[in-house]
Amino acid sequence: MKNTSTKLIEVLFKTIDRVGIKKTIKVLEVSQKDINHNKHLQDLIILNTCNKFGITEKTLLFGRQNIANRTNAIGVCSVLLSRLCKLSQREISYILHKEPTNINKYIKKFEHLDAQFKNDKELIIIINDIEKECNEYFK
Repeated sequence: MKNTSTKLIEVLFKTIDRVGIKKTIKVLEVSQKDINHNKHLQDLIILNTCNKFGITEKTLLFGRQNIANRTNAIGVCSVLLSRLCKLSQREISYILHKEPTNINKYIKKFEHLDAQFKNDKELIIIINDIEKECNEYFK
């Protein structure tokens, strides 16, 4: 069995033969921009969420206190990372340093907020504000 480096080079050569070197370079550059765009979007979501809830990024990612602002911030980040970055729960758990099962609970809870309740309505407004800010930043 060939190692992955050899296979990568063979596939790259075949692609260059089929579509040309300029198009191959363009595709690679576009895919790199998508990766960078997604990383910037993740960082922006985390930063805006921390600002909205008045906590530090360190508290969000590594804190152990069970305070409402931190818990809500984790939920909002989870939903927005899922919604805007199209990340899986495992990827979100890796970014936020949380267990995947907990991320699942946060996403389910925060995707089904009820605007009839005051606290839920406030969270819905925060989620919409952060989503709007992120979309405006990348336009």
